[in-house]
Amino acid sequence: MAYYPAEFALDSLPERKVHRAALLIETEDERLVALDADRHEFVRLPEPPAGTIIRSLSHDGAHLLLAKRSGSGVGVRVLGGGEPRWFDSPDPDYEHDRHAMSSPDGTTIAVLGDDDGDEPGNAVVSLLDPASGARRRLWSAVGAASWECGLCWSPDGRLLAVTYMIWDDERDDDALSTVVLDPATGQVLASYPITTIASATYATWANDHELLYRHEYGEVNRRLVAGPRAGTVRTTPELTGRLWGVIGGRHLQEVADYEEPTALRSTFYTTNLDGADRRPLLAYRPRANAGRVHLAPGAFPDLVTS
Repeated sequence: MAYYPAEFALDSLPERKVHRAALLIETEDERLVALDADRHEFVRLPEPPAGTIIRSLSHDGAHLLLAKRSGSGVGVRVLGGGEPRWFDSPDPDYEHDRHAMSSPDGTTIAVLGDDDGDEPGNAVVSLLDPASGARRRLWSAVGAASWECGLCWSPDGRLLAVTYMIWDDERDDDALSTVVLDPATGQVLASYPITTIASATYATWANDHELLYRHEYGEVNRRLVAGPRAGTVRTTPELTGRLWGVIGGRHLQEVADYEEPTALRSTFYTTNLDGADRRPLLAYRPRANAGRVHLAPGAFPDLVTS
């Protein structure tokens, strides 16, 4: 099967393991659709272990990063292999792991969680060495980490974007906020209050230097393109569809229900960062909207940016 663009029926896909996945779509009707990066075909993946949630793909697409729904640890599963290797949280009674993502070179796993052992509680980012199992705390701030938060390495591994939960005094409610960290030192290089990055993907960086995020309130179909080191921010035009992230400097978007309410298939495409130059990517039948999308930049087809 040609993998770009592609169209297929979900019910016709074989279910099997793959050694590398370039793309993983968790549909809202609980199917796992993967693009096999080696055989260039779409397949259905077996469900993850009970009581776990998929957090991300590794950069090369060979490993799946998982978290226990209890928050008591994160796991690394070789896609073509067997059971995950689990790493417990430092203190399961108080520290709860919510998100995990491998660095582009695979040597470090960034973990976002929270620590409610003290008042007020803290959002915590730690760095885990998957070879030794050693973990060290990189950064913390007053707040929490929910499943709707997220974190993402820059393509060169030199920056780490983190969305965590804070208390918004103005609205008297929880809100999301984003910081960019230096993973070597834990220093906060930039802060973007009341904003969120794409969750559960490997795709919130347009390149090594530019981060994409959105305001939590309103402006749902616009993105801000920021240079954390340069201190620059620009706003995109209004975009259409459901935006899942950016891959190879292009948005990955899904046709939303409001665009085609009677469509019988789910359709994905890419655009440039301003929403122009729309190119088809894939479509499947019957319609089953994505609940989460995970990307492996090191395994994704080059054709998406050609």
